[in-house]
Amino acid sequence: MTTLFGILGFYQGHQKAETENTKLASKTAKTYQQKITKLRAEALAEKQTPTLNSYFQSRLANIASKTHFLGVAQIYYQDKLVASWQSGYSNKQANQLNTATTGFEINSVQKAMTGALLMHQVELGRVKLSDFLSQYYPNVPNSNQITLRQMLNMISGLTIPKGYTQTVIQPDQQIIANDIAKIVFRPQQYNQWSYQPINYILLAGIIEKVSGQTYANLFQEQIIQKLNLKHTHLSFALPADYLRATGYNFAAKSAPANIYKQPLTINNAQKHSELGTGQVYMSAYDLYQVEKGMLNGSLISQSSRDQLFVDGSTSHYGGGLYNYANYKGANGAGVGFYSRIHISPDGKTAMVLLTNHPATYLNLDKVSGAIDTLLF
Repeated sequence: MTTLFGILGFYQGHQKAETENTKLASKTAKTYQQKITKLRAEALAEKQTPTLNSYFQSRLANIASKTHFLGVAQIYYQDKLVASWQSGYSNKQANQLNTATTGFEINSVQKAMTGALLMHQVELGRVKLSDFLSQYYPNVPNSNQITLRQMLNMISGLTIPKGYTQTVIQPDQQIIANDIAKIVFRPQQYNQWSYQPINYILLAGIIEKVSGQTYANLFQEQIIQKLNLKHTHLSFALPADYLRATGYNFAAKSAPANIYKQPLTINNAQKHSELGTGQVYMSAYDLYQVEKGMLNGSLISQSSRDQLFVDGSTSHYGGGLYNYANYKGANGAGVGFYSRIHISPDGKTAMVLLTNHPATYLNLDKVSGAIDTLLF
């Protein structure tokens, strides 16, 4: 009897949650429409050209200049680029400026793309999110109790305390074998959110195992070629003529003249070791196309999207994105780069921020917060 009441309670609670979500979605849509109407009115009141393009462009320029943003910032509305800002150097030593097509290291923003590649294998029937990790890597501690769904949500309890430093280029599965030897399972973190890249490194390895192809080949075929991306490459295979940014280090209290004094580099062995988690360069436009494609059904099916991007913990993280009521988001940081994208659930409205300067991180919350107020 207790079990029956428990089941009934679960379904009643689930139904209540569904009802609340429906109400929230309706309220959000109404609020958003009111905000757009207000933006148009403000644009007319200021005697600007009465278009959202001019409104967003002037607002973005104002926000970026006040916060001294260095890099590329873009705003998309109804699938269209309505505002773009470029500032600073992509490579100060070569006197190259950042442009709209400059490629930046996106770091952890790549994780959602790894999730999308996994869902393609799910669509083909080769793997299930309910599979246990032990089916693919039985030597991982506690793998017989960890599902791929838990790994996507980063609630597996797995961690690598000693880090991921690599000095020799190795095949992907050897990299994973090296990582497995360093994995620690922490019971207190099991089913509790903890941001650990090893989850997605292992998922990338599983994608290779079930597909019979390398992650690099799948990324090229199923993301770059499928969306016809022109400014996206894996970090260890950048073309010689690729216009990419160099990452820079800058201490917060240093003189402004030292902003570009310390260029940062990373060796190819380390680039390979960040399998599926931080080894891609992209332009802002390309990044928007991929994020939009994951949400509107053009890159993965809408059913896969609904399975992948699930709010899996108090962090709202699931499938490589933070899933909030009004938008989904991702952040990436490392080797002098920082990236951030906030995008509406339908993929039509977005903010993209790419910088090759960690000093900008001091103001990044201000930049994104101000743009969020305009969009979401």
